[in-house]
Amino acid sequence: MNPKITKISSQKRKGRFNVYIDDHYAFPISENVMIKYRVFKGMEVDEKLKHELINADNISKLYSKAIDFLSHQLRTENEVVKKLSNFTEDDSEIETVINQLKDQHLINDQNYADSYVRTEVKKQDKGPSNVFFKLKSKSVSEDKIQNAIENFYSDEDAMDNCIVQAKKIFNKHKRDAFKNRVQKTKVNLIKKGYSTDTVISAIDALALEPDDEQQENLLEEQGEKFWLRNKKYDNQKRSLKTKQSLYRKGFNIDDINHFIDSKLNNF
Repeated sequence: MNPKITKISSQKRKGRFNVYIDDHYAFPISENVMIKYRVFKGMEVDEKLKHELINADNISKLYSKAIDFLSHQLRTENEVVKKLSNFTEDDSEIETVINQLKDQHLINDQNYADSYVRTEVKKQDKGPSNVFFKLKSKSVSEDKIQNAIENFYSDEDAMDNCIVQAKKIFNKHKRDAFKNRVQKTKVNLIKKGYSTDTVISAIDALALEPDDEQQENLLEEQGEKFWLRNKKYDNQKRSLKTKQSLYRKGFNIDDINHFIDSKLNNF
């Protein structure tokens, strides 16, 4: 005769029970597993069934962990796998839970990619390339990423967002010479994931022009700083080093020469 369940008692945690076989504690079990396997007092339990019930309970607990993880926001399949690996080393249990979640449409990497791309387009920050690599870092397949970008990140969206970012970056560097402001804007836009063609078109669309008075004041201010810094040198070397510093800052060479001439004439 096989051993029998002699007692089933509730745990403090809701939906969890302790199972006793032949008056000895045997294993814990969830309410869902009890219902699925129709577990009851007096039920005969051989070793095979006992193992099956324990395995089913492990999967049930793992499934609950996954549901809790998914309750806060959308997750990729890889993110869920990584999370569940914190609770078990049994890959087959994780695979079982992942398949359950897929069947219930609770994880779907294409839906995740679509949602992520739509959100990033609305944020008007990342360009298509950065969106692509961000999703790839989450182990979303390239075909799903490309599909999402093609469907939800149009060339027009990229241009609009690039222009928005170009304005922000250009204004951020207002302490730089106009040439450097434009160059830094281009470099930062490319870093944000916009294509070179889109960046050039966005800059052209803004038709950026230097503020002559502001540039003159800025050159004067920075020129004085470099001129003072180089005071230990003779006039020739002092002039050369000041010119080099101002040129690296992006100022026009004629304006730089004019500044240097004014300093030398005042000696």
